Amino acid sequence: MEIEDVLVTGGAGFVGSRFVKELSETGMNVVAVDNCFAGDPTLLGDDIRFEQVDIQTKAFRDLVSTVNPDAIIHLAAIHYVPYCNENPEEAFDVNVMGTRSLLSAARTLPNLEAMIFASSAAVYPPRKGPNNEASETGPTDIYGRTKLIGEDLMELFAEQTNTSTVSTRLFNIYGPNETNEHLVPAVLKQVRSGKREIELGNLTPKRDFIHISDVTSALMTLLKGAEDGYNTYNVGTGTEYSVREVVEQTSDALGEEIEIRQDEERVRESDRPHLQADISKMRADFDWEPTVEFVDGLRDLLRQDDEVLVT
Repeated sequence: MEIEDVLVTGGAGFVGSRFVKELSETGMNVVAVDNCFAGDPTLLGDDIRFEQVDIQTKAFRDLVSTVNPDAIIHLAAIHYVPYCNENPEEAFDVNVMGTRSLLSAARTLPNLEAMIFASSAAVYPPRKGPNNEASETGPTDIYGRTKLIGEDLMELFAEQTNTSTVSTRLFNIYGPNETNEHLVPAVLKQVRSGKREIELGNLTPKRDFIHISDVTSALMTLLKGAEDGYNTYNVGTGTEYSVREVVEQTSDALGEEIEIRQDEERVRESDRPHLQADISKMRADFDWEPTVEFVDGLRDLLRQDDEVLVT
């Protein structure tokens, strides 16, 4: 499969901005699309073609037709779970109806070879132990439900168009330029401010944290190796850390002790106890492995701030 022209929705976001630059560095012609609800086009630099447009508009559908890409990477969505829970209609409108709008435009493309959809580990129900792609789904929040519907739409698109289509179930991503107040940036924000006793909510939930560079590596692997039909892949590390263990890893990265004080106002009743990836399918099909150890990823993030001394 020869991919030259790529369109990326959510291209100015946390994952999108990094992936767009990596695609461009390989020599591909890339168009980044974002409505800037959470995205920041300054992350892209001057060499990337950027279009500020909403994926539900006629302007977007016209743009898709004009670009006529060989591949589409669909990252655009409202991601932050608390926001989705507080604004369920908006989350459904953007994440589901926006995906429908994209696929409607994509059906008319004569050159489309590959479609990659950023789904989420939130499609899985609470369970102890790793989730594989054949595990039963059962989202517990609005965000996860919208992503599961998105997967269904992608599978139908693949069947009807014969386009190689992949849903990537992304686990908990961390790294530079994160645009939502998830756990890792919440911890690092307090540490960077000089605090060594930090305030957090639930301390026991465990998550599979994967560095953004490993996520974009997986996306590139899937883009270049996508097979005919529809496929689903987990993108994680296979290791989970509790909130306490995240702080311990941050302490190791910093070289200083960090204490935790539980803040009841930060506690989420909806937090599931476990969320862990089984990545054996990615290993078997593509010989892909994550490469960034959690403590190393945290250390690199801390080094970005000159006011924080990292040993």
